Amino acid sequence: MNLVKLGAERIEKFGEIVSIVFEDEEYTNTRINEMGCRLAAGLKSLGIGRGDHVVVSLPNLPEVFVCFQAIWRIGAVIVPIMFLLGDNETRYILNHSDAKAVITSQDLLYKIENAREGIDHIKKVLVIGGEDQGDRVDFHGLIDRSPIDARIEEMDENDVALMIYTSGTTGQPKGVMLSHNNLYQNAIAAWEVNELEKGGTIVLLCLPLAHSFGVVVMNAGNVSPFKEGFYVLMRWFDPEEVFRLIEKYRVTRFIGVPTMFQMLLNHPAGEKYDLSSLERCTISAAPVTEELHRAFTSKFNCSMYEGYGLTEASPAVAVCRPSMPRKKGSTGVPIPGVEVKIFDPEDREVPAGEQGEIVVRGPNVMVGYYKRPEETRETLRGGWLHTGDVGYLDEEGYLYITDRIKDMVIKGGYNIYPSEIEEYLEEHPAVAEVSVIGIPDEKYGEVIMAFIVGMPGRELTEEEVIQYANSKMTPFKAPSRVKFVDALPKSLVGKVLKKELRKLV
Repeated sequence: MNLVKLGAERIEKFGEIVSIVFEDEEYTNTRINEMGCRLAAGLKSLGIGRGDHVVVSLPNLPEVFVCFQAIWRIGAVIVPIMFLLGDNETRYILNHSDAKAVITSQDLLYKIENAREGIDHIKKVLVIGGEDQGDRVDFHGLIDRSPIDARIEEMDENDVALMIYTSGTTGQPKGVMLSHNNLYQNAIAAWEVNELEKGGTIVLLCLPLAHSFGVVVMNAGNVSPFKEGFYVLMRWFDPEEVFRLIEKYRVTRFIGVPTMFQMLLNHPAGEKYDLSSLERCTISAAPVTEELHRAFTSKFNCSMYEGYGLTEASPAVAVCRPSMPRKKGSTGVPIPGVEVKIFDPEDREVPAGEQGEIVVRGPNVMVGYYKRPEETRETLRGGWLHTGDVGYLDEEGYLYITDRIKDMVIKGGYNIYPSEIEEYLEEHPAVAEVSVIGIPDEKYGEVIMAFIVGMPGRELTEEEVIQYANSKMTPFKAPSRVKFVDALPKSLVGKVLKKELRKLV
């Protein structure tokens, strides 16, 4: 099995069709395929082959699709790096991943060169917009001078295809190894749960293609049973550009993380464009408040389906399906072929409705963490992926995410889940965003502290927040301290970095 075969089979079935529109230029499937075949030959000529690790550090570009195809075609492993990562984290990944080559762009070359200093295993740096010089290779020049090599390396289904480093919200990032079969099964399941009966879906894709969420969306296009439909690819997220592209290309589907939806909801440019083509949105990667769901679907007259996943699960685990009733606060039911259970601290299954750790089993579960055998064994113990997330299943199998185990606050011996408090506080009309952590306390061990981003033009005091919280929840759970901030620190896919908040206490 090699994921490249999916795109090749699609060309055989449908012929030449537009697959990507990027900055008003159309890219057909055959154009991407030919560039991929040439780049594959070029990589081989540079001594890169089966099993080698190749870092791709780029913003969203059509060339990313080409890189994925070429690297997989020769049996090598893709190591995507978010191009916005800081120098220290970039250097850590370049070194830890044992990468043999890096593909980047001219405007990012300075970061790669600084980060790779002293790392001997990186032999070549391919640069979009660069030139041949020393160990640097002009990306497009290599493609232009290389022959078309349509051969596809035959891979075992468990061979590693992708190694994505987690965001490192609690320490150094870990390289999550995902196999060809992991990604294939997740793409098939993702398409199936969409329950589309006809083609023509036009997807606005601004999710980072260096993130597992973006990768599964990209792969899902290759398993579509329909000829019609294409991606409108954005270099990066920009709210007004999202609105412009929806209007111009009559986009029917938008996929993103909660921060994106919140920014679109609050952006004044939304009133200037015709967004009536938008039918369906998919939201995942971070908790979704009920207020955001209600306000967005009401304002833009579209449906919104929540999902839950994590990089170690390729990433989709559970989603809300169009054919099933939506339940407030739920991320839906497990995708086809995937089992989800809730375990207590002794790894025993708990009854429906009882909270515990979410564990996952299925063909989407990672091979393991690169060069971290002990952490791999711990995370995959008993044949289940232990997610570190807290939640519960109801009697009908719907999954509810409560919190991260490491974010749980223990006050006076009682477990308090920050997401519950955040949900209440976000209902306040003067609160735009909120995140809650536990802070040390002599009496209770820990108490609640809330970090709040206020709505523009609205005044709010710490006393008012605490009084409001006491009126909405058990006072024992209400925050003892409140700090107002201009913005919450977040990862590149919108997850609040609570370790950074703890530095602000």
